Amino acid sequence: MSQSNEVINHIANFTSKRDKDLIALSLLKSVNSMMNSSTSFLVSIDSNGVVLSKMILEGASCVVIDTNIDVDSELILAFDHMQKNSIEEYSVTIHSVNTLICLLHHNSTVEQFLVVKLEEQTDKIQSYILSGILSIYDNFVSLLNESQVDELTGLANRKTFEHAISKVFDASSLPYETIDNDKRLDVSKTKDNLDRYWLAMLDIDHFKLVNDKYGHIYGDEILIHFAQIIKSSFRNADLPFRFGGEEFVILLKAATKEDCFSTLLRFKQNVEDYDFPKIHKITVSIGAVEFKKGTFHVTSIDYADQALYHSKKNGRNTITFFEDMLLAGSAEFLSVEEGEIDLF
Repeated sequence: MSQSNEVINHIANFTSKRDKDLIALSLLKSVNSMMNSSTSFLVSIDSNGVVLSKMILEGASCVVIDTNIDVDSELILAFDHMQKNSIEEYSVTIHSVNTLICLLHHNSTVEQFLVVKLEEQTDKIQSYILSGILSIYDNFVSLLNESQVDELTGLANRKTFEHAISKVFDASSLPYETIDNDKRLDVSKTKDNLDRYWLAMLDIDHFKLVNDKYGHIYGDEILIHFAQIIKSSFRNADLPFRFGGEEFVILLKAATKEDCFSTLLRFKQNVEDYDFPKIHKITVSIGAVEFKKGTFHVTSIDYADQALYHSKKNGRNTITFFEDMLLAGSAEFLSVEEGEIDLF
């Protein structure tokens, strides 16, 4: 009975969450408790074999790594073996440590593996219970994806935007540490220097003409390709959203305005260089503003939208920062109190 209660408690714990990282962390805690393990982690890999992220729970410490991720070569070989042979659960000894690997989630673009370092081999009852919990986890995450992800492009939808930005300046409350291996920095000592965010609004130029000439089905195909360029152009730490139609929003992290501009310029060039079906070439207009903690998010969206309008009004296929408009005297700060406007 006590084991049944424990299992129910584990399931209730992770299904009470609505944030994917917190759900994943809750799953790792449950797995460590059930399997008497001190270390477990989740690894997400794209269709090209690139490791996208790694969440590690070791004891009471949890770390999320999303750049330059180091994964043991023997683990990579195990992942490949599982993929080629359609294996969902695999036990292997790596560096003299009993290791259990489970395929959690997979689709055409991403596969996620659970890796558990074991003190001893699992018995049949543990394996059966774990398999059931992982199935529930996968189903629950799939349901969340359906409610939080834009069905056409696979990007986060507008409904998730407000929840996502509420966490941006509240990293200190997260139950895990995020490591940026590109920087090789002590996050706790450099947080104030790193945490600058920028809100960029993207709009495909002359998209209405595409729909009018080729129809909405072809227009949808263009949006799918455009979303793929977004996914490949920005880091995992940057958050892309589809707001509707041909309008997209990126919340990206950059130490300076120049760094932000460089990232957006690279994306803009990627769009220009892409060979779209039938139409071949499209361009994108971009408006951006620094996303500051003291500014209401609706106001920041308005600033980015003003900058986007400026880009479209002045020839399109360009990037405008609201801060530059302020300096030029073509824009001014708004006075909007939090709670005056509902975004949705």
